[in-house]
Amino acid sequence: MQLKKFYPQISILGIATVMALSACGDDNTQIPLPSDPGSEIRDSIPNNNPQPGTDSIPAIDTTSTDTSKTLPPTELPAEGPITLPQGLGVLVDDFEDANHESKIGDFWYTYDDKDNGGASSIVTPLNDDGDIMPGRVNNGSNYALQVNYTLDRGEYEYDPYVGWGLQITEDSANGRFGGITYWYKGGAHEVHIEVSDVKDYDVHLAKVPASRSWKQAVIRFKDLVQGGWGEEVVFDAKHLKAISFQAKGSKSKVMTDSLFIDNIYLQDTSEVEKDQPDMEIKDPVIPTVTFTEAEITVTNPLQEKAMKYLNKGVNFTNWLENADGKFKSFELGEKDVQILAENGFKSLRLPIDLDLYATNRDAFVKGTDTELKFDDDTLFLVLDSFVEWTGKYNMSLVIDYHEYDNSYNTTSVKDTNYIKMMAEVWKHVAAHYAESPREDLFFELLNEPDMSDGKVTAAQWTVAAQAMIDAIRTVDTKHTILFGDAQWYSISLLAKRTPFTDDNIIYVIHTYEPFAFTHQGGSWTDYATIHDIPFPYDPAKWSTVSGDFGVNKSTKAYVKTNIKNYYKTGSKEAILEQILKAKKWAATNNVPVIINEFGALNLRSTAESRINYLTAMREICDTLQIPWTHWGYTGNFSVIENGKLIEGLDKALGVGK
Repeated sequence: MQLKKFYPQISILGIATVMALSACGDDNTQIPLPSDPGSEIRDSIPNNNPQPGTDSIPAIDTTSTDTSKTLPPTELPAEGPITLPQGLGVLVDDFEDANHESKIGDFWYTYDDKDNGGASSIVTPLNDDGDIMPGRVNNGSNYALQVNYTLDRGEYEYDPYVGWGLQITEDSANGRFGGITYWYKGGAHEVHIEVSDVKDYDVHLAKVPASRSWKQAVIRFKDLVQGGWGEEVVFDAKHLKAISFQAKGSKSKVMTDSLFIDNIYLQDTSEVEKDQPDMEIKDPVIPTVTFTEAEITVTNPLQEKAMKYLNKGVNFTNWLENADGKFKSFELGEKDVQILAENGFKSLRLPIDLDLYATNRDAFVKGTDTELKFDDDTLFLVLDSFVEWTGKYNMSLVIDYHEYDNSYNTTSVKDTNYIKMMAEVWKHVAAHYAESPREDLFFELLNEPDMSDGKVTAAQWTVAAQAMIDAIRTVDTKHTILFGDAQWYSISLLAKRTPFTDDNIIYVIHTYEPFAFTHQGGSWTDYATIHDIPFPYDPAKWSTVSGDFGVNKSTKAYVKTNIKNYYKTGSKEAILEQILKAKKWAATNNVPVIINEFGALNLRSTAESRINYLTAMREICDTLQIPWTHWGYTGNFSVIENGKLIEGLDKALGVGK
């Protein structure tokens, strides 16, 4: 990144001390700053690029115009007044000096996504020297930092972004800061509190909603979370190196907005709001679940096949199903299949976005090409390799058409060419394996249709699924198809469904209940700040303060409710009650049902609780005779770490050497 100007720095507390000593004077502009030869270029400017190892750093946008001669504040509409925090903390900037230098001795910079292929832009008022300057306001002060921006994905593969911030010299004394507060008006944004411990841009942040009137943001450092794509780092204010703000857009549309920020203040820990009691510690409410053997018995021969080949499975995750997941190299391969097999796993589910290998997909969907073409060299290098390796190590293989780019959605579901494209993809893959003698090779139609939004209806999904089934059966009647329902393989939707007439289909559900436990700490969920929820619910491990579990002012109301009601949902029996609905439907219709996704994030839960949860899931599946496949192999949902089965999983999942 290129900064307009970069000046020597002094620690926040150093500035505060000098200012306090000279507070009787009228002019503090002559505060001496120590030289800092290393400050000319630093590696700490954030670009929030979720691809570790990317070295490109965004450049400043200097295309804005000078607005220093705009109306004086008294001639602007009154919007305020806002308050100027005072106390034991430090005022970072109130912008009343109308220049780009903060109160702590550093200078504001901007950045955007252009160096990563994006087309976003950020514009601020500039003075005659081209320096960032605040904009005029009438909110009780005269100036605030003003940014105007357009968010445009361009060729960037992730969400577009722009940002602005200032550097801070590391000082262990900064450890006394416990939060930040500022006033703002404008678009939704993130505030990033950057520490030097983070090496991969996965900074600690808080999300702030849009407000079209002046509003105060008050953020405790204890409530910050990382974006989730990099290494998890414990936040330590002693290593504070920058405060920055970022506006992020959408992949699907161009957005233009603006934001004013004023009166930025770092709070002393003594000034940070304390959590208050807001819950009761209750005895667990455990449902009584009863059923007869007849209610869960499936005599269809496919049930035996499912139990033989699809039990004790594992997903290979966060690779070939990603939006940019077209195969480049074997990140996972034969050795990983061998490790799973040697540790007692019997099935491999391979999530892969199959239509990424259709070389003219978009032209086919548009109708300009009438024949769908494929990069067979790449597609079948991947699939044939896993067919070979799973066969070698006596594991079944599920080819799971899995889209993280959500290209099957409420728009494409109405496009007959898109549905035809999906069907042709499966026809092409099925034709390749039509003569394969393996009866333990399975075709899973499409993982969690409309997985990002869940708005595609069961009726709409049935039309697309039937088209894919029909396409497969024109070339292959032998291999078994797997089908899961809309809304993330919903149990309730499946329980309302009439099975397909094809008699070689196994039905699939996913379950991650209780979600408050399994997804605590998930950066992509509304449970990002939640931590230390135990499984099962235990009054001895509970608290009257929801803040002890990471609930804060920004936590969604339904999340707070789910945590307060966890005494009802945090048990093996509560999970069994839900899964039993799917099994009873399967028995009624005499078709098999499996679970090929479940698991618990290892970010904020204890190892003991995860073992308890996995034990409960395995016992439920054993009781109901439901084959299972765990999500996933390594990473945040893992069964293997450093090539070895995680301690305790042998008994929990009934696997091991």
